[in-house]
Amino acid sequence: EGNAVTQDSDSQHADRQDDEGQDAEGGQLDEGAVKDVHMVPGRTQAHKNVWKFQDNDFDGDLHLFPADLIDDIVHNTNLYALQKGRENLAVTREEMQIFLGINMVMGYIRYPRARMYWSSEDGLHLRLIANAMSVNRYDQILGYLHFVDNYTCQPANTDRLFKVRPVLCALQETFKAAADPEEFQSIDEQIIPFKGLLSIKQYIPKKPKPWGMKVWVRAGTSGYMYRFEVYQGSARRERVSWLGMAGDVVMRLCDDIKHKNHKVFFDNYFCSIPLIEALKDCGIYGAGTCRANRLKGANQKLKSEWQLKEEGRGACSVVSDNANITVTHWLNSLAIHMASSCPGHVQRPFSVALYNQHMGGVDLVDQCVAMYPHRCRKKRWYIRMNLLLFKASVAHALINAGSLQQSRRGRPSATPPPVKRKAVTKVPREVRFGTGNHWPQLTETKYICMQCCVPLCPGCFVNFHTACV
Repeated sequence: EGNAVTQDSDSQHADRQDDEGQDAEGGQLDEGAVKDVHMVPGRTQAHKNVWKFQDNDFDGDLHLFPADLIDDIVHNTNLYALQKGRENLAVTREEMQIFLGINMVMGYIRYPRARMYWSSEDGLHLRLIANAMSVNRYDQILGYLHFVDNYTCQPANTDRLFKVRPVLCALQETFKAAADPEEFQSIDEQIIPFKGLLSIKQYIPKKPKPWGMKVWVRAGTSGYMYRFEVYQGSARRERVSWLGMAGDVVMRLCDDIKHKNHKVFFDNYFCSIPLIEALKDCGIYGAGTCRANRLKGANQKLKSEWQLKEEGRGACSVVSDNANITVTHWLNSLAIHMASSCPGHVQRPFSVALYNQHMGGVDLVDQCVAMYPHRCRKKRWYIRMNLLLFKASVAHALINAGSLQQSRRGRPSATPPPVKRKAVTKVPREVRFGTGNHWPQLTETKYICMQCCVPLCPGCFVNFHTACV
């Protein structure tokens, strides 16, 4: 059992893929024909507002991007520009707040190309972005954006997330501080889609997005993410305990909710009887589908699958130990094992009802993130950033905060002045290159083409009206 659990994550997925997407041990279960409405917890918990900040709370929106984090990004961006020979970049905190806010707006107002937000065409120009920062300044900051000093990386450092580690650590803290933890939470894996060159990229065929970075996530029933851990493969793996690699992931993700009466749910990739026991010793109740080889002999005291099939759909067999950990063998569309330290057995096993109701938190996180992804394509993988009202609120807070502080302090002398936009008149090709009265006409201050009605100097007439072959 220990050897099976401590295998590398990639090899374990070969077993797990048979369960994903089916009414089996790896996913949410069919609720069955029998339902006791008095025993199933109310759905109001799933829609509970867990935020510590009220709606339209300006400080609450900025809480996700603390000033220390912004200052670190500004420092390392200017430092990287200096190392590359750009001495006059001089990014300020206000500009970085505006830059981050613009990127969030681009996540829910999507254009095919980034420069279209600054377009002079009617229907494309977006004032929220264009009035906050010029396109050239945006490109400058994006080109030199850095989160750490590259020269501080030691040769023995095996952290593959070294260049974004400060941001990940800051987000871990702000995610925990911004919301009160819910009673019911779930742990599952999440895939951040990515097909570029990256050493930590994973391939899971049966996922909707099979290529990408794998992240272990602890989320509430509401879909709010409390903790996360990016999987870096076997090269970065820490020492594995007797719980196995998957069990260690659960224990690390739950280290901040000990002895607070929380209920955590997970699928058969993580679940085992030793893990349930370890969580209970920490004051955390756990429940999940479990593979037969992880039941510590409990399956020998349960009815076999063929015995349950003789009794018909809905039949189950339940055993408990002295620590009040319950193992249920239940026949629905398929026979499954449930291990739990909190719920027991009713007409339909209560552990199954509770699992169905609260296991989908991480899937809800995936659904929300996929609604408004950031589509900017860059060579550096961590710049490809991935909720509408939430992202809009945070984006407006960042842009407004940066603009307000700039107006109060006055624009720093090292910051380039705003670029004056020139009015551009586009002439249709049929008019520009067609026959007609293309003659220069002198107005009060300049020459214009009588046919195209655009200002042109006499020396430019031929080039302007000649199509490139």
